[in-house]
Amino acid sequence: MKTAVIFSGGAFSMPEWTSLPEEAVYLCADSGLRHARALGMEPDWILGDFDSSLELPDGKNVLQYPPEKDDTDTMLAVKLALSMGVKEIQIYGGLGGRFDHAIANVQALRYLTEQGAVGILCDAQNWMTIQTGGTVRQYPKRTGWYFSLLSLSDVCTGVTVRGTKYTLEKGILSAEIPLGVSNEITAEQAEVSLEQGCLLVLYAKDAL
Repeated sequence: MKTAVIFSGGAFSMPEWTSLPEEAVYLCADSGLRHARALGMEPDWILGDFDSSLELPDGKNVLQYPPEKDDTDTMLAVKLALSMGVKEIQIYGGLGGRFDHAIANVQALRYLTEQGAVGILCDAQNWMTIQTGGTVRQYPKRTGWYFSLLSLSDVCTGVTVRGTKYTLEKGILSAEIPLGVSNEITAEQAEVSLEQGCLLVLYAKDAL
């Protein structure tokens, strides 16, 4: 599966239980460039309006946009990656910082599923992805992490959760009530099946 990694401009620290893929397209959205630089990496593409960046990079791999635009810089990077045939996109630096951008990046995950791709949004305290209706997926146990399921559609129906402290059989999760917060995976992996809806699947842990 062709993969892309996007560095956004929010606060960033690498989760200890994940690593960056070697064979991937690397994109920096605006000031996300500083995260790549901190890792000693040279991104394949740098793009954005650079209104929050401390430098204005130049080169053939730099795409500059006007500040008056419809898409966020991260969404521009998402669309560019999709145009390259990418099927999985990992977004780092997309949570710590402005809350409006954090929500926009969660919406980007949903956009990716509608384009037939997988989106992952994570930082040192959170990892999240989208699961859509008609699917069954497994999620490995991560000691010390909570496991949460939240409905991004009005309702998610036929939700079955196994291998967790709190199980569910063909239940309903609503966007109005955060019923699925702070579960725990007790087996080697949890199994989540969903008949209809759009489910945000999260691992999260408390700050140290």
